[in-house]
Amino acid sequence: METFKDSGLHPQIVKGVEALGFVEPTPIQKMSIEHLLENTTDLIAFAQTGTGKTAAFSLPILHQLEEDVQHVQAIILAPTRELCLQIATDIESYSKFMPVKVTAVYGGAPITKQIKELQQRPQIVVGTPGRTLDLIDRRKLRIENVQFLVLDEADEMLSMGFQDELDAILANTPEYKQTLCYSATMPDGMKKLTKKYLHDPKEISAGKRNISASNVSHELYVVSAKHTYEAMRRIMDFNPNMYGIVFCRTRRETQSIAEKLITDGYRAEALHGDLSQAQRDEVMNRFRKRKLNVMVATDVAARGIDVNELTHVINVNIPDDPEVYVHRSGRTGRAGSSGISIVITHGRNMRKVKNLERIIGKEFEQKKVPSGEAICEIKIGQAIDELVDFEFANELDPMLLNSAMDKLAHLSKGELIERFLGHETSLILSRYRGARDINEQPKKFKEHGPRKSGGEEEGFKSIVVNLGYRQNVNPSRLIGLINDSMEGKKIRIGKIDMDKTFTRIDVEERFAVEVAVRLNGAKTGSYVVNAYFEEGSGYSGGASGAKRRQKRERIPGGKKSRSDYHPKKRRDDKGGDFRGSDERRPRRRDDRPSFDSDRSRSRGKYGGARGENRGRSKGKPGGKRNKK
Repeated sequence: METFKDSGLHPQIVKGVEALGFVEPTPIQKMSIEHLLENTTDLIAFAQTGTGKTAAFSLPILHQLEEDVQHVQAIILAPTRELCLQIATDIESYSKFMPVKVTAVYGGAPITKQIKELQQRPQIVVGTPGRTLDLIDRRKLRIENVQFLVLDEADEMLSMGFQDELDAILANTPEYKQTLCYSATMPDGMKKLTKKYLHDPKEISAGKRNISASNVSHELYVVSAKHTYEAMRRIMDFNPNMYGIVFCRTRRETQSIAEKLITDGYRAEALHGDLSQAQRDEVMNRFRKRKLNVMVATDVAARGIDVNELTHVINVNIPDDPEVYVHRSGRTGRAGSSGISIVITHGRNMRKVKNLERIIGKEFEQKKVPSGEAICEIKIGQAIDELVDFEFANELDPMLLNSAMDKLAHLSKGELIERFLGHETSLILSRYRGARDINEQPKKFKEHGPRKSGGEEEGFKSIVVNLGYRQNVNPSRLIGLINDSMEGKKIRIGKIDMDKTFTRIDVEERFAVEVAVRLNGAKTGSYVVNAYFEEGSGYSGGASGAKRRQKRERIPGGKKSRSDYHPKKRRDDKGGDFRGSDERRPRRRDDRPSFDSDRSRSRGKYGGARGENRGRSKGKPGGKRNKK
């Protein structure tokens, strides 16, 4: 398969694709189309954003639709409203010459309008998990007989807290469907999801998992935390044609940086969960039309953004989850263009930088923050180029022109140019003339010895504790806990891997059991520590017994310890950040109509016979929901 014409797709589909200017498929499209046209097995596909994933799964689905069937044949789930709309629009473009109806359902829009569209019996529904489940619960969307289920950017849906919604949606789908899972990374949560819901899936990959696109370069700038904003501003001034996204960790930080940039004269806006849907749409429209040079965004708000021409991505912090960095950097260098992903961090974060390099399979190019003189030189050159390229369409009033020439007659050509450039670059010159060097020397860190197959360093044993950065702890605090619990003993501490709700600590092997036992029951703030060895570590004493006892312990007053309590994470479909909530979703109705799992299917007008039920095990989800 070298072109879409020789792919075996229906001519009307090829006609629609070629009308958009596409002739040759991308690698992920080639592999997906070939598999899906020839096989009915499930599929897991790994590819970075911007590689044509929508066409990869939608073209084979369009080819196999049954024209006369009056129910939803394909359900596609996406993490955000923006991505949902984009997928629906793309499929409509591909099926321009076919009698196919596509409906997008998502939060932040009137549900009554979407219900009316569903009543027109579309063959394909694209939805966000929250709104999709809402419509299923209202019995307005029936997916008991879908032939295809697509999870697009499945890793992001899980990281956004949609696990419960996905479980409930998939429980309403039939056993005999074909499930397609597209993702850039494979976090632990997705491994569980694919194992639970996919049957003997074929795995394909357009490049290695979790690595950065080959046309994205990675730059590192090391400054103290107090100089982060100034470093970012200098980098932007040194790259006057920058069109990119600045990623921040919190909504407050996002708004603060955007306001500073606007005050300093930059065309910038913030995009975060505190904005209404109308405000988010307005920011995105301005950004797509390049009325903004820079958009400052949180990770959640930026999901679903599809802009192929981004030149830069700037990280004003190193994400705690390396996979987040993979997604951020994947926003640039798309559709064959090159891009730059920038990290601005302080010198003590070099270990995190090295960890990122291992994940993306590339080394960061450490660069110096541009000096004031270098920026002034760039800006003056830009002003000269703009003057050369300027085309003046209107004629000046001769009297005004003569008056201006009289007033400027005493100036030589050189003086006139100097004054003009000084006027055009006065703000930059005043800001950067004599600017200090803000670069910081990276701190050296000790590389630990080789890791054993179980993950620990030689001579060390890994202990897992139920505290992570969500509990506002850091490595120093955990080391302090160990020192306090093992008072009088000098214990070597190795690598510390911190995640959201747990931390893996390598401690000297001969003290490992004693440390784990003494840590159990220790308190830091309002949290009670639970320490244990990883499953399969070979240690069955001490810590495991203490772990079982710890599970029964309570903070005085009879309440659970905060470390044992994890409120259910919910997120609306408007793109906002996570919201903790104690509210429970109303009980699901269990009176769904059953279906015949042995029903056979045919491809109908656009393809050959699809074959009989694939004979999956009876234990797989499908049919009626389980009663709660």
